Amino acid sequence: MHHALSKTRSIHQINGQLLILFAAFSSSLTNAFAAPQSPDSEREKSAILVASSERGVVTLTSDLDIGITISSDIPLQSGTAMEGAFRETEAQLLGAKQRRVFENAGQWGVVRLYPQPSLIPQLMLDMVVLQSDGRQLRVHAMLTGVHGDTLLSDTYLDYASSEGVLTADNEDPFTDLFHRIHNDVATKVALMPESEDYLRQLSFLRYAQQLAPQAFEAYLSREGESWQLLRAPAEQDPMYQRISKLREYELLFVDTIDEQLTSALREIDTAYRLWLRASKEQLDWLEKRRARGVNAEGLADDSAFARHQAVYAAYRSLKIHEQELFELVLDLESESRSTALEIEETVVTLEGTLEQQYREWREALAKIMMLENVF
Repeated sequence: MHHALSKTRSIHQINGQLLILFAAFSSSLTNAFAAPQSPDSEREKSAILVASSERGVVTLTSDLDIGITISSDIPLQSGTAMEGAFRETEAQLLGAKQRRVFENAGQWGVVRLYPQPSLIPQLMLDMVVLQSDGRQLRVHAMLTGVHGDTLLSDTYLDYASSEGVLTADNEDPFTDLFHRIHNDVATKVALMPESEDYLRQLSFLRYAQQLAPQAFEAYLSREGESWQLLRAPAEQDPMYQRISKLREYELLFVDTIDEQLTSALREIDTAYRLWLRASKEQLDWLEKRRARGVNAEGLADDSAFARHQAVYAAYRSLKIHEQELFELVLDLESESRSTALEIEETVVTLEGTLEQQYREWREALAKIMMLENVF
């Protein structure tokens, strides 16, 4: 991967940018010790489930496919594009870790990361990162079945152990959270009365109805957000076969993006763990200051220079790794803004964010379907 920043900027410029960014983080962390803020959404008002190292095992035999979407709702403190790109990439990285837990369980069908919710998998797990600072990880998770019912909607919290973030080679410091979400999902799915064959047919026909509403509306019924399968078309039906092919085209996009992200995120993970460690050290330093009798107002009264110097000192030994992290994040964002795929012997180039590319790809598939219906 090409690192343009390292070739065009001096080490002093980079260190200065890091100092500004980390100082902004320091300000936000200092504010964390002030009076607690009231939650600003119903999601944050929900009960918080704390992950435990005593994970347990939920045994489930299922071939249902799972789609995972993940985003970040962490307020940006510095207001820089770099921090925004970092939080977006962090969310993708955490989503990849969650998917790995599902895959390692060996009791599911295909588990994929999606840029947006999709009707292709029978289960969609939507995750939103609410807090991530090296000491705590707080995530809201909502599981929805293809029948439209919400099976799970909870907020999860995990605390990093002291050992969990000290090296880049050991187990992820927040792996308990990912296992807790997996086990809760498995518990809910085990209680579903519908058969897997029924959910797979419902998934296919809801996807088909999205592309060709008039052709497939007779196979489904809807009441509110709940969907039911009335009957299924014959697999030899030409329209059924056409939808199957378009569905494979959509999965081609998802798998192509996934392959690119997996490789890039694996490279970023080491630098990310070092960032978690540095952030945790900074929070620990602030807490020790408070324990010695220096309250939030006292910290705020410290000179800006002294506070920034303290922050920079905590990061100084890690500046090379963190420089690499932000360079990798920017490179990943740049490289993922263009994807070329072949469909119907035509190369389609998609531009923009992953979400924008996914919408564009879906629109292209819908246009193909519409044109074929005309002819």
